[in-house]
Amino acid sequence: MTRAAAGCAALVVALAVPGARAAGDVAPTPSPGPAARVGSAIDRAWDQVTDSVAEALLVTRIRVALLDRLKEDGLRVSIAMHDGAVDLSGAVKNRSSVELAARVAASVKGVRSVRSRVTVADGTQGPEPPVARVVGTVERSVGDALLEGRIKTRMLEELGKVAFKVDVDAADGIVTLSGAVPDAARKRLAAGIARGTSGVKDVRDLLKVRQ
Repeated sequence: MTRAAAGCAALVVALAVPGARAAGDVAPTPSPGPAARVGSAIDRAWDQVTDSVAEALLVTRIRVALLDRLKEDGLRVSIAMHDGAVDLSGAVKNRSSVELAARVAASVKGVRSVRSRVTVADGTQGPEPPVARVVGTVERSVGDALLEGRIKTRMLEELGKVAFKVDVDAADGIVTLSGAVPDAARKRLAAGIARGTSGVKDVRDLLKVRQ
């Protein structure tokens, strides 16, 4: 995913899928998939919690937990947080998700309190909240959104604030990294985290080392 404020140049390093192409062929860079926009929502949440790694990590863990337990409804829940106090909002399709969303968020270690304003959407064709609306085919995006969230979680744990500068776009299991990091060592670490995450089929490393 790409944040408008990032404005980063790119250097391509591709991992070829075995047997997928003839020797010498260059793998095309995938276009951002639906999960890229879900990841953008996570990045906006990061911006709202300033530069606190602990709070950004907590927001990301909550998002992963919601996707894991609520599936597509997890994409319809917005998360706001301050000092461990979580505010959930949005409109979900399943009535059971209303109560479950609050319980799932409260179960994440580090959450102090949860206020939920999650409701059931009025009718199957009613308007959806922003995250769900931009996703499009929600069912196909849940897996990539989960993958993106897990990669972001590991990057926050291992890279700290540097993770704020790394954009992660997952589309059909193909992960694209972009942004700028301070040195080559952390560039390699970021790519290694993505490659080492279960479910990743391929990685496009577009990260740039800041001069």
